[in-house]
Amino acid sequence: MDARIVTSKTLFAIAQGTHKVLRLYYHKEKWSSIYPTLVKLAQLYMDCYESSPSSLHGQLGLYSQNLGYNTNLVMNQNVLVCMACHHLNFSRAVTEELLLASFADYLCVARESDQLAAGKKLDAQQDKLWKVRHQLAVQILSDGQTPNLQCLRVLSRLSNYDNKLVSSIPQRFNDHASLIVAITHRIASLITPTYRQNSMALDRAIKLLYGKLNYTFALKVLSAIAGAFVKHPAGMLCEIKGEVGFLVIQSSSEKIIAVVEQGQTKKLAKANRRFQFHCSLTTTTDANLLYNIWDRAAEPVVQPFGSEHSHLLATVKALSHSQFQSIRALEKLICEFESVSSAVQIAAKQYNRENLKAASVRHSLAMVGLDAAGLLAQRVLLEQIITNHKLPFTEDVVHKYGIISQIIALYVGESYGEQFERLLSPFAAVIVFLVTKQGVEIQHATALHSREYSEELVSIANLFGIRAIAKEKYLDFNQQYFERSILHKAMLESETLNKSQINAQCRLFIFIKLIALKVISPNFVLTAWQKQLVDDVLAESRFVTAQKFDLALLETGFYSSIA
Repeated sequence: MDARIVTSKTLFAIAQGTHKVLRLYYHKEKWSSIYPTLVKLAQLYMDCYESSPSSLHGQLGLYSQNLGYNTNLVMNQNVLVCMACHHLNFSRAVTEELLLASFADYLCVARESDQLAAGKKLDAQQDKLWKVRHQLAVQILSDGQTPNLQCLRVLSRLSNYDNKLVSSIPQRFNDHASLIVAITHRIASLITPTYRQNSMALDRAIKLLYGKLNYTFALKVLSAIAGAFVKHPAGMLCEIKGEVGFLVIQSSSEKIIAVVEQGQTKKLAKANRRFQFHCSLTTTTDANLLYNIWDRAAEPVVQPFGSEHSHLLATVKALSHSQFQSIRALEKLICEFESVSSAVQIAAKQYNRENLKAASVRHSLAMVGLDAAGLLAQRVLLEQIITNHKLPFTEDVVHKYGIISQIIALYVGESYGEQFERLLSPFAAVIVFLVTKQGVEIQHATALHSREYSEELVSIANLFGIRAIAKEKYLDFNQQYFERSILHKAMLESETLNKSQINAQCRLFIFIKLIALKVISPNFVLTAWQKQLVDDVLAESRFVTAQKFDLALLETGFYSSIA
């Protein structure tokens, strides 16, 4: 879609596409087309939201009688996913995965959903289908040879999380991605009317859930949805000259309001005075109200979803492939980014015995020394991506990365400098890979395996609740950005080789992963092979024994964010 400008055709394509894709399940010969259709629709939702969030917010205040209950429900849920993700600054890639899971929520039961909404009972076969709808959707998408769908894991948790949301007992959610979809489903169910249940106003639905939940991230998601709607409050109703007004666009200078009578658009009016708006649902078959009025109302501010940080990765690649002969040449490369320059100066403080901030980037790099300065600059760039690439678990990722950094600092001790950077920069790189390529999979708890007799090595992905790193994508990532780096090659091998193939550098990276797992996970127990590796590494260090190292760990005061 050129320039991602929303038009009546775009909104119509979203509505009709959503309606049709939810019925492809009933035509088995069309199952192979479900995934590409879902991807195209998810991109349309995001394009539309980036160009005109008001046009999608307005859909929450409308019920299209032409589409029926289930399509209205899924559209509402998808819009709410866009609202949460955009306001939380998630990237398009993360948002797409959550939209795919949101679509798949009712992928196999569109007719059954409409039937229940109409107050009709399901027969035995339909009831069975309803109960296993998520598992069936997972199977259909998996059988469709879809490429590494992270949304499948989200989908498999939805029923459980939806039930936990209304539990009277306080709940903990290890998977924030699934939690977001479950929350949007719950709100969509409240605001979409059925035969037995009237529509609840959007603001009231958000308040109702906010009052029931006490899980911090759930409240953050609800606040994000509310914040997005406050910023673009389309779809609310008011009284304008004795008639019903439907808010289309609100800017700082004026409001565009559609005058509506019995669900039909009479005219558009511009006004700059204050109105008493309220959330309510307008039932309609009017194409003008559903789609066309947005052509005539330009959005005052257009904002994209969160950045993919490709510009920072390009500089990381340049740092990895260059041999710098002077501090000045290195400074020239990184000073393009003001935030990175500031971060480099802060990072360099730890190399200054007086712990003072350097006067300039060049001064900072000079304090570090040319050998370590390139690695430090690369590490800082990678940390910027880790911090700024927003995910459902960004805070946990940053916390765990900080623990890894502290473990490395403890291990290197007085030799702090190039050795510290040589160990930490590869960890920063692989964590960047995880957040950018497998971000939706990241969870609270660690992913522990029983590997006493396995040749498989512990993966850094396990620290972040991921069962396995996506090895082929990780190989491509290393080849693209760190092809000439011996250190990053060793980190790659510590993830992909068998136990019998690793070298000394690999063993050191594995040692750090194992110690991080010990700190982060209360249930982690070293296998015999892992314990021997830890003993061997420490025997060659200043600690000599594992007992002395464990004591030093305790004195460091680590804590786990996982209760």
